[in-house]
Parts: sequence; structure tokens; C-alpha cells
Amino acid sequence: MIKERIFRVPRLKTNRILEKFAKDFSGDIINVSGSNDLDKNASLKDYYFGNYDNGKRYKDYFINARSYTVSNYPGDKTEINLDKTAMLMIDLEKDIPEELLGKYDVVFNHTVFEHIFDVFTAFKNLCSISKDVIIFIVPQFQQIHDYERGYKDYWRFTPFSVDCLFKKNGYTVLYRETTYGFSESMYLFYIASKQPEKWREKFTPILSAEAYINNRNNGSSFTLFSKYLLLAETLFRKMFSIKRKNH
Repeated sequence: MIKERIFRVPRLKTNRILEKFAKDFSGDIINVSGSNDLDKNASLKDYYFGNYDNGKRYKDYFINARSYTVSNYPGDKTEINLDKTAMLMIDLEKDIPEELLGKYDVVFNHTVFEHIFDVFTAFKNLCSISKDVIIFIVPQFQQIHDYERGYKDYWRFTPFSVDCLFKKNGYTVLYRETTYGFSESMYLFYIASKQPEKWREKFTPILSAEAYINNRNNGSSFTLFSKYLLLAETLFRKMFSIKRKNH
């Protein structure tokens, strides 16, 4: 249960963020390397019985989509969609087929890039299949995972790195959020666009990565809790030192 919390709670948090924005996007949408497209939004009953992968499809979030596609990595165990249709196979580390370039209005990618070694090629390819918007979620802190299933776990990301990846590929970051909490992983949630002027009324200008990180570091409950722990440890050490001197 504790191990599942590490992975599931930040997913539930990013699901809530996605649900807030997904309805604003239309056109052709693709979930890249989306496995079976389940949001793993398990209920308390599901958690109790160990059904951690229960939930609805991410497809259900994008209620205004004209079309919705799920792709997977070639050779992945998931090759058939839940609606029994063949799944599109895309290897982000290899050349993207010409017919996929600029094909999708929105490209959605959830916690995949930590498992891709050549992140620069993969990110460029991810951007190349989008006409406009990318919704991108990656871990900033997380336990090493999924290597037993054959997916090596290579990277963790910061707002600096993700901001630079988008800028390098001609995208403007519209939205950035970090999940926080105790006994759980930390995810970064991004929305970026090739056409930022199109989204001015929906998204207010965001802080620079430096200002954003400073704000979060100074005001987060995790930082405040850490400061209290440090204070408690300092007081304990002083008390213990005094006690030893008295003896």
C-alpha cells in the first residue's frame, strides 16, 4: 500500500490538473506511449483490494476531441486498444514516419521520458508530430521503477530542463505545475504551444523557472516541514550535548 502511494498519489493529482484543462482542447489528439490509456484513478475500495490500475480512460478527459489515438513503443505488451482496434506504434528515438509529422493538434505524454535514454531526440520527435499543443508530465523525484518489466529508468527532470527542452524545439510554456506531498513522488505537469498567442485568454503569463522554483521552495509545506525537523534536530543535539557535559 505504501509503495503504491508513492506512485499513485501524484498521478491522481496530475489527473485532476488534466481534467481542468483537457476540455479546452479539440481536434486530433494522441496519447503517445500511453499503454492502455487508463488513468489509474483507483477508488479507496480498489486500493483495499489491490486493483490499483482501475479507473477511466484518458480519452474520456478530452471530451471535445475530433479523434483520439493511443500509441505505444514497438514491442510493448499493449498492442490492442481497449476498443479492440490496433494500436499505433511509435519509437520516439527513431525517425518519425512522414505521415505523422504535424498530424495532431494535441500531443499528450504521461511519465514516459524517464524511461527513454536519448531524451533530446525523443523530445524533438514528440514535438514534431504536434501542430500546436503538448501536454507533458514527467517525474522530478521518484523511486527507480519498472526495470523489472524491461523499461530502464534513466532520468529525472527539473523545471529548468523541461523549459529548455520546449524552448529548443520552438514551443512556449503556457502552464507549469509541480505536485507536492509526503511519502509520494513529485511530478511536473506542463502545457506548451507552438502558437502561444492563440491561448492568451486561457493562460496567463507564467513565472520564469528561477522565480517559480524560488516561490515553491520558500512556500512549500515540504520545505517548512524540513525546517522544523532541522530545528528539532538542532535542539536535540544541544540538549544531548549539555546532558553529556553534566555527566
